[in-house]
Amino acid sequence: MKTKYILLAGLLTLSCAACFAGCAEEPAPDPDAALKEDALINGFENWTPDLQTALIYNDFGKVSLNTDKKFITQGERSARLDPLGGKYVSSSAPIVMFSLKSDTYGFDYSDLSYAEYVTFDMYNDQNEDKTVYAGFASDISGVTSISRVGEKSFTLRPGWNKCELPVEASLIAIAGNLTQVRGIYFRFESAGSANVVEEGENRTPRYYLDNMWLVKKATKSATDFEVPLRENEIADFESLWQGYMFTNDNPGLTEVVEAEDFGLTAPSGSKVLHAVFTGTGAGASNWIQMNISSKLLNKTVLFGMDADTAKNAYICFETYNNTDSSVNLTFVYRTPTSLLLATNNNCAPHAWTSYEFCVADLLAIDNGFLTAMGNFQISYNANYDGDREYFFDNFRVEIRN
Repeated sequence: MKTKYILLAGLLTLSCAACFAGCAEEPAPDPDAALKEDALINGFENWTPDLQTALIYNDFGKVSLNTDKKFITQGERSARLDPLGGKYVSSSAPIVMFSLKSDTYGFDYSDLSYAEYVTFDMYNDQNEDKTVYAGFASDISGVTSISRVGEKSFTLRPGWNKCELPVEASLIAIAGNLTQVRGIYFRFESAGSANVVEEGENRTPRYYLDNMWLVKKATKSATDFEVPLRENEIADFESLWQGYMFTNDNPGLTEVVEAEDFGLTAPSGSKVLHAVFTGTGAGASNWIQMNISSKLLNKTVLFGMDADTAKNAYICFETYNNTDSSVNLTFVYRTPTSLLLATNNNCAPHAWTSYEFCVADLLAIDNGFLTAMGNFQISYNANYDGDREYFFDNFRVEIRN
């Protein structure tokens, strides 16, 4: 009997243990589990949605599906890219952007808070090395431009190239929203052509793109960036991050520099924004924009300002024209519905020129400006050859009685 009691006690112990184990709480599901998984952004297998959701800029040329196995690394198809740039805009940079989100087609890869890098395969169908640029679109400024950030250059050998585009989370967070990145873009050298030429001496450049993946990491990047501004400041460029709030439509340079390194005295502080605007060829009128981030503007004193104060508010800044002739660097406001208000900013050669713009004029065409801002731009006619150099400083709001 003693043996039986011992066996019975043992069975009861095991039963209780099993009961308690069965009643233990399951680990809470990870709310970010899906964000941590690697994702195939685009395999370019179908026109819809893979190419249907692509956006093209600057007379890009042609984007099409390819079925030739020579130009495919995965699946049955790839994207064929024929970047042109336009016949009359010989230095324009043709850009194609592949969307990371579409409500219409039900995909969303726009949250890059766990992303480490993007991989893609690109085939250079030329007989020489070619340089291609890739980066992220933090915002779509309108039908003609995107806000580019995190751009990297890739030297492509003839044939297939495996490429990695790092996700610089802190940089993207400065210029935009890391959890709502609009797309991945590719920028090419212009072919100076308006039509695809398949073969022959004047054959236009051709590339193939396939197998675009978003590779994740275990840790989450900081998604917020506080925009520290002094009272009435828009940008005086004493902080390097402010330079990322100004993006140029063409391949020209924008960077924050010490004014004295260029033989200048800054109107405010010691640093200025250095901009190099590349011409698109003499004889062809071609207006190009340097865009000012709406994220920056939404953090200024302008956002939420009461209407009475706004009537006496002016947007001001200084421009140094480091060329030998006067130039009009037009200041443009584009409403959310794409109405334009442009005013001249005529800059004398080799001198600082002050500019001011009355906010009341903005309210006259966009009465919602103070709570739903559009985009500000510096617009210039790039109908020249070579590069032209300018400096900007002390973007600010002045309240006058």
